[in-house]
Amino acid sequence: MTDNPALADTAWLDQHTLNDRQRRFVLAYLETSVAAQAAEKAGYKQPHVQGPRLLSNVVVKAAIADGRSQIEQKAMLDATKVAELWAEIATADPNELTQHIHAPCRYCHGIDHAYQWKTKREFTEAKAAAVFDLYSDDALREAAMAGQIEDARIPDDAGGYGYRLTDDPNPDCPECSGFGIEITRMADTRKLKGGARILFDGVKETKQGIEIKMQDRGKALENLAKHFGMFAGKVDAEEVSPLERLVSRLVSNENAVPVRPDPEPQDASTAPAHPLDGGADDHPAND
Repeated sequence: MTDNPALADTAWLDQHTLNDRQRRFVLAYLETSVAAQAAEKAGYKQPHVQGPRLLSNVVVKAAIADGRSQIEQKAMLDATKVAELWAEIATADPNELTQHIHAPCRYCHGIDHAYQWKTKREFTEAKAAAVFDLYSDDALREAAMAGQIEDARIPDDAGGYGYRLTDDPNPDCPECSGFGIEITRMADTRKLKGGARILFDGVKETKQGIEIKMQDRGKALENLAKHFGMFAGKVDAEEVSPLERLVSRLVSNENAVPVRPDPEPQDASTAPAHPLDGGADDHPAND
């Protein structure tokens, strides 16, 4: 048995003609890289002698090499998955989690730009609340609800019904001048998919309200750039930053990894001479 998850499946060992103790030695050596410790763990009585000796066994050496290859392949697959995860976080659209939008005001789409109600029920409830605040006499309340009392303080439905926050503001609205009202809308996190699901990092309750937490897209992009070795050299100030180049490539689904461009080759006739490459004048011939 081994604690290394990359070697959990030991079927690859079956192609090597090893006995049980040799199999245990191979697995232990791949974990410790110390022959004596591996031999002791495998059950050999003289581990300090038998461990180094086993490393010279052709079959054991081949099994160890195969095991290392298994570990490397698993590590490469894991690294690829991590890079893919970083890419999804870095290119995910935050608008799939939360949106700051301009919705129409109540006068945008009302008849003659009068106040527009969502439904008949909303209007009736608002009217009843106003009437009961204005009048204490039941008869007056009943008359007001029936429309028999003219009072500017009582709401009316002249603007009609059908107000929807999902509509666009009316650019000709005299009340909001087409700007509407600003609202923040959050996604139903149970329905998130793809990059948005990975970008989502929970919900936080603050004094100002609910806040959707997100993974750090900038950090993911930086990790991805480092994974591609983009920070190995110095980036000139005039160049586009490697992060911007990486985003451009990811968004355009290009397969090439963006790298720092090589400098333009200089013409031999114009290139400055190296101090050690002097001409005939620097090295006069010996007499």
